[in-house]
Amino acid sequence: MRISVAICDDLEEERLQMARLLKNYGRRKGVTWEIELLESGAAFLDLFRPGRWDIILMDIYMDGPDGMEAARRLRAQDSECALLFVTTSMEHGIASYELQASDYLVKPVAQRDLDAALDWCLQEKREYFRTISVRSEWDEIEILLRDILYIEIRRHTAFIHTAGRVVQTPRGMNALEEEIASESFLRCHRSFLVNQRHILRMEKRDFVMDNGDLVPIGSSDAAATRRKFMDWLFLRNWKNGGAAGMF
Repeated sequence: MRISVAICDDLEEERLQMARLLKNYGRRKGVTWEIELLESGAAFLDLFRPGRWDIILMDIYMDGPDGMEAARRLRAQDSECALLFVTTSMEHGIASYELQASDYLVKPVAQRDLDAALDWCLQEKREYFRTISVRSEWDEIEILLRDILYIEIRRHTAFIHTAGRVVQTPRGMNALEEEIASESFLRCHRSFLVNQRHILRMEKRDFVMDNGDLVPIGSSDAAATRRKFMDWLFLRNWKNGGAAGMF
């Protein structure tokens, strides 16, 4: 499993220590980390974009935008990534959970405490880290489910559309849908399976995806498809504590 992590702390020794603890965990659990070390909230916000990091370890007491302000700006754009505060005081413990923090660790952080936080985080966010393996030509390719925009079936070949590429694999729709088995995916047409997280808006005959592609809504069950999507959207917004403002 490969996971991208940002460690944001104004003290270099603290950044390096957290990186060492992460690598210890990774060796024992079979996790490969892609770690970026950031020295301030401003540096974090300069580089941040939704989906850049899977897990963020955030100090609170920093000059400029502190960790709480950086986390608020993060959550305004990304509700999916895991956020762990690592700081010297319990003062912001309650506020951290309002920002959907996975944990709140007090320095100095022991290996066992970080391990427990990461175990819980990876279990709680297991859907976020799920992948599907497919064979394309001669290669076995692993694709994160969250990166899939939609899947299209043409002549017994599946075209898996992501933001960066289209992967072809000789798989049928039923087999793929069964393997994915995620509430985020909706069978909207006999030949299309759409990831609802990437729907920008719903039109009369199509879903408009966040990359501009149109995914058709099958005419035979159009009303049911629209209802399922609206139900999913309502539940997602409720879990996130507010409306997404998609339409």
